[in-house]
Amino acid sequence: YQEIAKVELTTNEYGTYNGSFIAPSTGMTGQMWIQDNNNNSSKYFSVEEYKRPKFEVIALPIKESFKIDDSVTVEGHAKAYAGNNVDGAKVQYRVVRQTHFPYWNWRWGWNIPFSQDLQEITFGETVTDENGQYEIIFQAIADRSIPKEKNPEFSYTVYATVTDITGETHTA
Repeated sequence: YQEIAKVELTTNEYGTYNGSFIAPSTGMTGQMWIQDNNNNSSKYFSVEEYKRPKFEVIALPIKESFKIDDSVTVEGHAKAYAGNNVDGAKVQYRVVRQTHFPYWNWRWGWNIPFSQDLQEITFGETVTDENGQYEIIFQAIADRSIPKEKNPEFSYTVYATVTDITGETHTA
């Protein structure tokens, strides 16, 4: 409830007006408002700090196919926008599996009798190397509670969160 600026404005022939003010560059951020004392109206808005990102995380494409129980290696790269590699950054990862069925069996009705919920397969931590690269290795394990003759298909999603030495964090 602190007044930052006060501006007197004049309306044009259509009854509209415009003006400007500079939000404070120091102090608390959060909700602010503009109040029009003439017609007792106000407009609320949020002010947040913005920090320009210094690097990005790129998930490198997978170039091969895998079968159930194979060891899968996923690679990624942390690269600064200045062009240098982000080495020594902490990488926290998580691998989840989802079950799909290639066809809908009318006997199941609208409810498939098997779990299609996401299941976490593995999680862990690693570090980027001097080239800014990291690799995540996991087993492509199946949901053994679903019979093979039901032809389940499994998709795996790998989430990698990279945090550099300054604490900046990005996810791929």
